[in-house]
Amino acid sequence: MLNITAHGRLGRDPELKTIGDDQVARFSIGCNTSKEETTWVNCTVWGRRADVVMRFLTKGAAVTIAGRGKLSTYTKKDGTQGTTLEVSVSDFTLPPREEKEPF
Repeated sequence: MLNITAHGRLGRDPELKTIGDDQVARFSIGCNTSKEETTWVNCTVWGRRADVVMRFLTKGAAVTIAGRGKLSTYTKKDGTQGTTLEVSVSDFTLPPREEKEPF
């Protein structure tokens, strides 16, 4: 089993789908692996946690995820091989909410 912990920012708003009686939220986070390189991690969250993702995470939000990872290969449009990292998220940490100053 490949256990993954990653911290990054959402590249776009999460998407929610219903499969049977369960909900699944999907999103990708960009993790800076060096100053010039970003690794994208495709994340899947099921059940009640999917509701939390949809309520609190939007494009650009920082999040730390943990779960089971899987590497998959695919063929790009130009015919070369690409690799994706997919994580079935079992736990995540939201950034602290910013308190707004009263006027």
